[in-house]
Amino acid sequence: MRPVNLLPQSARPYVASGKAGNGSYVVIGVLAVLVLALAGYVLTSNKITTHKNEIAQAQEETQAAQAKAAGLEKYGQFSQVAAQRIQSVGSLAINRIDYERILRETSRVLPDGVWINSLDAEATGGSTTTSTSGSTTPSNTPSVHLLGCAPSQKSVATTLVRLRAIHGSDEVQLNDSGKPLQLAPDSGASGQSGGGGGNCGNNFAFDILVNLTNEVTGFGDQGQKVPSTLGGGS
Repeated sequence: MRPVNLLPQSARPYVASGKAGNGSYVVIGVLAVLVLALAGYVLTSNKITTHKNEIAQAQEETQAAQAKAAGLEKYGQFSQVAAQRIQSVGSLAINRIDYERILRETSRVLPDGVWINSLDAEATGGSTTTSTSGSTTPSNTPSVHLLGCAPSQKSVATTLVRLRAIHGSDEVQLNDSGKPLQLAPDSGASGQSGGGGGNCGNNFAFDILVNLTNEVTGFGDQGQKVPSTLGGGS
């Protein structure tokens, strides 16, 4: 005889039939894919945020470095100005004329009765005047230009010879020498000549150019010592 279960359907124990198993696996697989996608999104988002933070930090550091460089720029400009001034001072020192020494030496070599009304020295760019032709030739060597007075032409010639004894003297040229013109007392003008001007009275006025060597410019004459007869050692 076949057994019959008299319990209602709701009271009967659950028995797995195996028909719904494949659907559960599909749902679990979909959930797993969603979880992996979410995890990948979170990781990518974190990396993007990290890179953005690094970029922002780099920009801040760049701005700070630029601000610091702008603050130090004036010191760089000051350094350039200081270097240019040092170079200018050095150039002037190298090409300078020692007036104290020139005056001391000139006073030692002048003959008796000869005096100087004007003395001018140039480190470079002087000029040489030829008395016969009156032409002027530029010179790139140091020179001393003297305007003075002498009692005679012989004294002028002696002055030319003695000026050659000046330390560093290379050439001594006489540009002009003559007696001032004698004008009438009521003319209101003083006697003048082409040489030392009208301050010589009845004496001879001369115009002399002394060309020097390049070794006489600069501090200490670049190792060249002034002879003791010309006041050297002071």
